[in-house]
Amino acid sequence: MRAPNDTLQTAPAVSWIVVRVVLIAVVAAGAFVLNPLVGWQWVAVILGVTAAVFPQTFAAWGGVACIMIGMLLSEPDLGRGMLAVLVVHVIHVLTSLTLVIPRGSRVVLAALRPTAVRFVLVQAIAQPLTIAVMLGVDGAEGTAPWAVVAGGGAVVALAVLLLVKANRRQADGRRRV
Repeated sequence: MRAPNDTLQTAPAVSWIVVRVVLIAVVAAGAFVLNPLVGWQWVAVILGVTAAVFPQTFAAWGGVACIMIGMLLSEPDLGRGMLAVLVVHVIHVLTSLTLVIPRGSRVVLAALRPTAVRFVLVQAIAQPLTIAVMLGVDGAEGTAPWAVVAGGGAVVALAVLLLVKANRRQADGRRRV
């Protein structure tokens, strides 16, 4: 016998399987669109399936590597570069979600809103930078190695800055307790 208040209603939600199937679809679509080598395309798909079944393996990053191999073997193209940035970011976000969404669960769509907002913000920054880099490399012959060194230095500096700030916050949190 049920009482009238024995039901639980949630906002619209999706199954955990949807996130994993979308991960497979994005890896496969990215591989087939951005990689001209058929063998690497299928390796990427197999890695995408492995990542969906066993998220702890981070196999989707192998799929990203397969996509990047295809990008390196083909001619530079602005549209392909922008699509690669988008696909790699989507794979990263979906891989992160598969790690925290347990099997058999449902994800309320409203809970995914902050992730979607961060995704859009990162793309709003990354896509114009991709355009700038792709146009800059095409227009400046011989300067690409310096751009790589400068970009790598900027990434290392940013990583050090973020680690220092994170350690300060953690130390401040310990002092307050």
